[in-house]
Amino acid sequence: MSCLIGDCLFASGFLTYIGFFDHFYRKYLQIDWRDIIDQVNLKMRQDMKFIEFLSKPSEKLEWEQQGLPNDELCVENAIIMKNYNRYPLIIDPSD
Repeated sequence: MSCLIGDCLFASGFLTYIGFFDHFYRKYLQIDWRDIIDQVNLKMRQDMKFIEFLSKPSEKLEWEQQGLPNDELCVENAIIMKNYNRYPLIIDPSD
């Protein structure tokens, strides 16, 4: 429970801002955001993964059955689209 605020802040930043960037820059932003959250003395799980935090295993299996590749970038994009209430901005490097 002590990490709930930091984890939710980190995940909301992911859902709001990270869809525009490629896999490399997403990793860079995650490192930068972790440092900022540490600077303001919020606790968060250091091993937090967006895929596990924002989706259920049953959703991932359903996406795979529908033909979504099982790589991290595609699953992250699916999570963004699932949780967005308007129009998500997602860049797909595979065209």
